[in-house]
Amino acid sequence: MQSALPIIGITLLSIASLLLIIYAIIDLIKSKPIDKITFAVVCKFIAEILFIGILPGIGIAITNDKCDVHPFESNSLPTAYTLWIIFAIAYFISRHAKKDLSPIVISIVSAVMVIGVLFALAICIHFMPMIPIAIFPGIGLLYLSPFFCFFYLFKEIIRLNKYLRAYLEKQNNTPGNIVNAFYYSIQQNHLGFVTVLTAPLLLIVQAVLFLFGQQPDSVITQFTESCGYLLSKYQDCSCGGEHYLCSIAANGNKKLVKPTRFGVRANERIIVNRQLLIANAFENWLEDHTPKLHRVIRNSYDACNIPVNEWSKHKKFANILYVLMKPMEWLFLLWLYIFDKKPEDRIAKQYYPKEELTIYLKENNYERPD
Repeated sequence: MQSALPIIGITLLSIASLLLIIYAIIDLIKSKPIDKITFAVVCKFIAEILFIGILPGIGIAITNDKCDVHPFESNSLPTAYTLWIIFAIAYFISRHAKKDLSPIVISIVSAVMVIGVLFALAICIHFMPMIPIAIFPGIGLLYLSPFFCFFYLFKEIIRLNKYLRAYLEKQNNTPGNIVNAFYYSIQQNHLGFVTVLTAPLLLIVQAVLFLFGQQPDSVITQFTESCGYLLSKYQDCSCGGEHYLCSIAANGNKKLVKPTRFGVRANERIIVNRQLLIANAFENWLEDHTPKLHRVIRNSYDACNIPVNEWSKHKKFANILYVLMKPMEWLFLLWLYIFDKKPEDRIAKQYYPKEELTIYLKENNYERPD
């Protein structure tokens, strides 16, 4: 009996997933006014809630693994969440409260949904390599959610446009004054007005995100700086690295060790944090200014063959090593600030790929010490 439970569970999950997909498609193709509550109506409602209001958020959350393929750049996750939340809110406002909105607010809601359409379309393109996963029950719904979001939003924009045109026609807004002229222009070309409104709205969203610490182009870099997907700059998502500080950055508690970005070490993609960058910058300074001393220290350390790297692959040990290394980190940082002309430049350029490092050096007018 126990061996049959997983099969039963998978079967039920498959049936539920299939039903949700079928009723979502039916709802998108042919929707009727709700006269009474039926099983089909309930399924359509659940599908709408899941594909618009729940699954996108879950998908963003569970695919955030820096050491595996991930569709969104980790530091840009707030951007992804924000775009999802605002288009989901706009969608449900349009679905259930459009009659309480003024024409201007309706236009803003439509523009937000257009942003959602563009966001969902970008994700659909981004997810193309993962299409085979859609056949798996449960998890497949996560990968299908952007496709359904796109069609739900697109259909709702058209529905809202029809509603607004009908509403304004009843108002008989002839261009007699400024307000009526404005409403008349909306009535004549609402979708065009919404399209024009989309750009400044998206700019406002990006500006607010920037104020809260996101990159000024995070709407774009959330895709391009991800790993393993169609629009990703990086396809090798391994954290790699045999340096024990690399392991700390990759395996320690993220709130404690605070990984900052990806880097490259020995042709492997690694996760770096501030501690690793400072330590390597100090070693780089020694290598530049006292190469003989650096060689002695490096050879002595390597000869000890202490398996710190293996220890630091365990989260608790990685956290302990991070704390123990803190005094050394502060000493290294103090040394760099005393003896290096541009300490932060030296720190920031560590573990950059050669092409990106060249660009960085040019942009910051940094000269490598002799």
